[in-house]
Amino acid sequence: MGRKFDDLTLEEKIAHFDDVAARALPLWGYPGDAEKKLLNFTENATYLVKAKGKEIMIMRVHRLDYATMNSIRTELQWLTDLKRDTDISLASPIPMTNGELVATIETPELEEKRHVVCFSFAKGKAPVDSSDGNGDVSDLIAKIEKIPDSITIPTFRAASVLTDFIGGMKSSTALTEEDRAMYRMVGEIMAKIHRQSEQWRRPAFYERMEWGFDGTFGKWNNFYGASYADPQWLSAKDIAVLDEAKELIRRRLALYGERPDRYGMIHSDLRTANLLKDGDTITVLDFDDCGMGWYMYDVAGAVALMEHRPDLQDIVEEILKGYEAIRSLSEEDKAEIPTFIMMRRIGMLQSLLFRIGCVMGGSGETAELTPEILAFYAEGTVILARRYLEEMGGPEFGLTGKVSVAVQTKQQMKHAIRKPYVI
Repeated sequence: MGRKFDDLTLEEKIAHFDDVAARALPLWGYPGDAEKKLLNFTENATYLVKAKGKEIMIMRVHRLDYATMNSIRTELQWLTDLKRDTDISLASPIPMTNGELVATIETPELEEKRHVVCFSFAKGKAPVDSSDGNGDVSDLIAKIEKIPDSITIPTFRAASVLTDFIGGMKSSTALTEEDRAMYRMVGEIMAKIHRQSEQWRRPAFYERMEWGFDGTFGKWNNFYGASYADPQWLSAKDIAVLDEAKELIRRRLALYGERPDRYGMIHSDLRTANLLKDGDTITVLDFDDCGMGWYMYDVAGAVALMEHRPDLQDIVEEILKGYEAIRSLSEEDKAEIPTFIMMRRIGMLQSLLFRIGCVMGGSGETAELTPEILAFYAEGTVILARRYLEEMGGPEFGLTGKVSVAVQTKQQMKHAIRKPYVI
């Protein structure tokens, strides 16, 4: 039996993606030896492509077993319709010379067929606010990488040390007016996406993922089917805390419901890593994870990896200011945001558990995923879950509770929304 993609080393996987990209380029009228720079390799591989006499374009070589042909076609149709019907700045899908948008490149020796798409190039840089301390985690890891794991992993796992690390990274977290304006723009973009969702007519070939409860916690969830219940990284006591948080999330969302004004097409990952800022223009990238979900889940996606920040609530409030300038929200919608933040955080932990050792070194989203970072993030998730249970899990959410979300959250959120989830 021949080798499969999962049998390859990280270096061999990247070389394979390079080969697939080179074989796909002629389908877009570009020479196979065109200059291509690997921008990102996590689940997919994303390339910047340049060739003499040709427009610069972005090529995405898809992962396997995640997106079908119709799923990708739906993403590109959604993107095309957003570009047509809104003023959101977006990259455009680029058709092949035959007019089709999705290529399928076969590799018989690996027994695989891999999809490839291309997009127009957008200028700009990912916006990072002046209080963002995520880069400091990578700097810290670089300084201690020579220390044995037997010392560093328990240290990073300790909650008290985690608090010291995070608190010491940035002594000031005050957002500037430029930062606040950027987050308000994110909120406006989010609201425009949701407003379009309410009137969007699905194509006949519609097929996309769901970001409902099972999208995070189901056996075949959107985070590679990974589970947070991994004894290598969390103790039985920690896993029990996340189990309790999961159950509270389930109960709260069952009460919140999936009404059309709350649940529809979302981006799901509107972090600054998926935005490009060029002057006053913000271009939204990477709709690879778009699908049906709660609209307020997009707020959680926008602040993913920032849950530890003491100014988290300031960021959320700025996002909501921008959002409500475009589309109205109910008190119930705003009250449930901590639930979506908690759900997204657990999902991201599952993603890291799956991906450890399978990403390129770098910064931001492609920062090297070391055991220390995973231990840091895993224990931080448990700390966040304890806070969530304390703030949002009153006795009225017992197994037999059947009361409206508005009644149960109003007083809780009056307090909780003012307290950041600091780990």
